[in-house]
Amino acid sequence: MTSTQIVPDPKWIKHYLKEAADTLHRLPRTYAKARLTAWPDVAQNSFAHELSPGRTRPASPSPAAIDRLDESLGWMFACDQEQRIVVWARACGVAWRKLEDIDGRSHVTLRRIEDRGLAAIRDRLRKTPPPHVFRRPD
Repeated sequence: MTSTQIVPDPKWIKHYLKEAADTLHRLPRTYAKARLTAWPDVAQNSFAHELSPGRTRPASPSPAAIDRLDESLGWMFACDQEQRIVVWARACGVAWRKLEDIDGRSHVTLRRIEDRGLAAIRDRLRKTPPPHVFRRPD
């Protein structure tokens, strides 16, 4: 996002939510556990699905990525519960087909829910611009 752009577009928001999901996945378990209490419930619950005993953890994220993670997860509170679940699932890379199977609604309905969630985040960012740690994704 440039200094002249006041309202980020959905592509920009999605980019940073995907980065947040990736950063959250790469955090060491002990670090993430202590900080989870202030994070949205969908982020807390995503830990249950990502670890299995035989898998190794990817490299730790940078401090700047962790700062962006904290800020991005705060955006999720602009959404209602239904929107939060769909927006976060898409940020984690869950396919529309799998979301349809889990939720029972069509991908068209789920896309509308995601669009409303991204619009709520955009409205929140319009009122409170993100800090300088965010830049326009290339």
